[in-house]
Formats: sequence, structure tokens, C-alpha cells
Amino acid sequence: METLQIRPCSPIPSRDTERLITTPCNLCGHQARQGQATDVCIVPSNVREFHHEHFTVWRCQHCRSLHALEPVDLDRYYERYPFKKHVMNFATGRAYHNRLRLLARRGTRKDSRILDYGCGAGLFIEYLRRQGYRNVEGYDAYAQNYADKTPLARRFDVIVSYDVIEHVEEPRRFFAALADRLDDGGLLVIGTPNANEIDVSSPDGFSMELHQPYHRHILSEQALAQLGTGAGLEVEDVYRRFYFDTLYPTVNTRFMEEYVRATGNVIDVVVEKPRPDVVLRSHRLLFHAFFGYFAPPPGNMMFFFRK
Repeated sequence: METLQIRPCSPIPSRDTERLITTPCNLCGHQARQGQATDVCIVPSNVREFHHEHFTVWRCQHCRSLHALEPVDLDRYYERYPFKKHVMNFATGRAYHNRLRLLARRGTRKDSRILDYGCGAGLFIEYLRRQGYRNVEGYDAYAQNYADKTPLARRFDVIVSYDVIEHVEEPRRFFAALADRLDDGGLLVIGTPNANEIDVSSPDGFSMELHQPYHRHILSEQALAQLGTGAGLEVEDVYRRFYFDTLYPTVNTRFMEEYVRATGNVIDVVVEKPRPDVVLRSHRLLFHAFFGYFAPPPGNMMFFFRK
């Protein structure tokens, strides 16, 4: 039997790869065995404060999902999470316009009962309310203003959860809980990285999707679809690009990812003061600032489930 292979993406040796011999995938239940988990890579955190720390990511050969190997104290990492500094600006407003457009196309009305699960600082909730959506609530265990679990006892016409399911330790249980709060005929929207399109042999190109140690389980398309059907939902549509993509200069995913790489490959720069000097010195960044919409990077998906 061949031995476990570690992708040569980091000179740091693995500390826990032997655990892969007996580690089950908590999405499909497939047991990782020696010689089967060949997509294994050690990557640094892409948050500046923890950039010196490295983490192991492995792929389930059965459902193709990616998993973080080492257990971590997430409270420690979320204490000063960069996105806690996220504020409404022009780019965020245009991205939220895209989110709302996709929801409206699928029947979301201004009187729909909407839950934003994993809402962070609540910026999308505020945006929806300014657009006339009256019945919007949010929950986020790591946001003081939205940590009250009271909304989770109610039922909703629409539940949205953007960039959340990959952060939880038990995605199957998380998905089932959301589906349970959905009214008959309701819409569940899950936006998340797409493990099928993440190449762990080139982790620098997918640092935002891998986002260690915060992303605990990154689902493949088939794994997410199976969570839906297992919970009694139907897949209504799949949108295979990030909602941040617009035709406005600099407001597209390709430019954002190139900018992050050009400024140290730490995600903190997304919520910090822009550095136009970096952009003006790079022909590549200038090109993608204006035309990046037409070359969307792989690695993201948005599923629309109907109950």
C-alpha cells in the first residue's frame, strides 16, 4: 500500500498526518486511510496576527470535500477577527445589491420573513431594511449585537447563510437546523467556497477559500447537494461565482484576490484602508480592477434550496 503523500506547498513537516489514517469525513462518513488521502497540504493562516501558524488541510477522496485536521480554539481566533471591522462602503453596497437581486429573482418579497444566519456585524440586515424589507432578523454567535438565539425559535420564508457553513465543526447538523427553521415552500441560500475547484497543490492561489484555521470543512458541490436532499429540500439553482462580482472598477472577486496576494496574502487588507499605490504600480492589478469581472476565479458557489 502506498504511503500518505504531502503536497510540497510548505517546507514545514506535518505534525498530525498520521491521524488521517483513522479520520472519518464528517460529511459523507468515508474513512480516510493510508494511501487514500493524497490531497494533503500544510498552509499558513491568511490572517495577519496568525500568519506564522500553519495548519493541515486534507481532502476526502469519496465526496471531495476539504477538512481542517488540527482541532483549534476558535474563540481565540475570532477574538480579533479582521471582519469584525467590516463597515458599509461602496463595494459592500454593490455586493449586497447582487445578493438581493439573486434573492428577488427567486421570489423574495419585501414582506418575506428573512433570517441572516451568521450575519456578522449585521450589515446585510441593515441594507435589506433600507431597501424596504421589514421582517429581517439575524444571528451570529460571534457578534455581540446578534448573539441572541431568540430568532432561531421562529420559522422563516427565506434563510440566507453566506460564508458560514465552512466555519462550523458539524456542517450536517448545522444544515439540518437551518432547514428545520424554513417554512414550507421557503428558500434556503448557502454561499460557500467550492472544494471541487480548490487546488491544494497551489494554496497561495486559494488562501481566501482555504482561510485557515477558520474554515473547518469546505464542501464539494455534491456534498452540499446531498445535505439538501437529505434534509428534504430540492436544489433549485446553483450560482457558480462569488456575489462580490460587479462591473464596477475594483468591485470584483478577481481583483480582490489579486490585491490580497499583492499585499502579503493576508485577508486583513480587505477591511483596511485601500492602498492605491499598490494598484497603480501593477499592470496586472490595474487590468483586473477594470476587467476582472470577465475572468472570475474558481472556488465559490451559492446553492438555492427550496423546501
